[in-house]
Amino acid sequence: MRSVQKILTLEMVEGSSEIQTWLNQFSDKDRVVATDLLLKLKFVPRDAYSEWLKTTLSGLSENQCGLYAVRKFGKNEDLCLWNASGEMLKRQNLSLGSEDLVRSVIAGLMKSDKSRFLDHPSLNELRDLKVHEIALIDDSIGSGKRVSDYIKIMLTNKTFLSWWSFGWIRFHIVAFARTNEATKIITDEIPGSNHPIRKHRKSEKLNFSSDSIYQTSQLEARWGREFQGIVNLCASQKAIPARRRLGFRGTMSNLVFYHSVPNNIPGMLWHESESWTPLFPSRSVPEWLPTLLDGASLTPRGKGVSDSMLALLQLIKRGIRNQNSLARSLGVDGVFLQQLILSGKKSGFLTSGNRLTKAGVQIIWATQHGSEIEEFDRSLYVPEKWCVDRRTI
Repeated sequence: MRSVQKILTLEMVEGSSEIQTWLNQFSDKDRVVATDLLLKLKFVPRDAYSEWLKTTLSGLSENQCGLYAVRKFGKNEDLCLWNASGEMLKRQNLSLGSEDLVRSVIAGLMKSDKSRFLDHPSLNELRDLKVHEIALIDDSIGSGKRVSDYIKIMLTNKTFLSWWSFGWIRFHIVAFARTNEATKIITDEIPGSNHPIRKHRKSEKLNFSSDSIYQTSQLEARWGREFQGIVNLCASQKAIPARRRLGFRGTMSNLVFYHSVPNNIPGMLWHESESWTPLFPSRSVPEWLPTLLDGASLTPRGKGVSDSMLALLQLIKRGIRNQNSLARSLGVDGVFLQQLILSGKKSGFLTSGNRLTKAGVQIIWATQHGSEIEEFDRSLYVPEKWCVDRRTI
């Protein structure tokens, strides 16, 4: 089952005052690359994640399964899940983003099938009901540290550790997205052995389920052919702490959840300071963004044009029309360029042959001379063959 993911279009980026405010923190040249970065982001709605999670959990096993939402433990918390009596310890009463949504999905599954799923069961419940399947649920796994730490905390309990050693426990790691590296890190970090002489090898007691799996080093697959320009832009932002510029441990993920913004996406999207305003403050998706992604609430930008569009028109005026040359000169990939050209045609700045119209010429002239841009009424369609003497460049 492939989930529904949403992306920003160039029209959305140029029509959003909030996004334009964020882009204005960059220089004119960097603004084009920053726009390209935004077009490569993938957004996962709450409903899409919830439905994927329900479907995945339902297909894990026919046996009873204990469901646990993976989380990071606070500095002042006891590093254990169960107390001396085998009961679950209460977590801190805080809103924890992805964990809260996972818990709501678990609650929904419990209503549909109480006999099959157990919501954060105690050690006593696991023993009495002889539960062997344990699902550890997260939304995104980048480095694998949070999951491996959670498992190690579970295994600090000697009883649970013995069940794991005897092969009576099987972990199902369920995350919407994960890196290939995380699979190895989690497997290597937790206690156990894969030696051939072992009756219950560690890797045989681990199962991974994800909608999206990617290699951290394969940046082109996530950020396009001009990924290096995006990486350089992220790495050069002095207002962002160095350790955050490429996301946690340099993962450079491009996946954003409506319910939670992972820290493994570029830091300039979520880091907040006196000198930097993030697009996702407090690592959360602002209320206006889902509405924008649904294709609504576009705010007209007035008479101006975007820096990306102006750069494209200027290149075409110089006689550069080959799409590979245009993409290379702009520092963007073909996907972004196609959207930009299409937007130029819709705005009446470019002909079907990618030449400047009179309106396109005037945009460049007005920008260079600081004059107001003439308003053109393009509501009436006029076939090009009627415009024999229409000026183009």
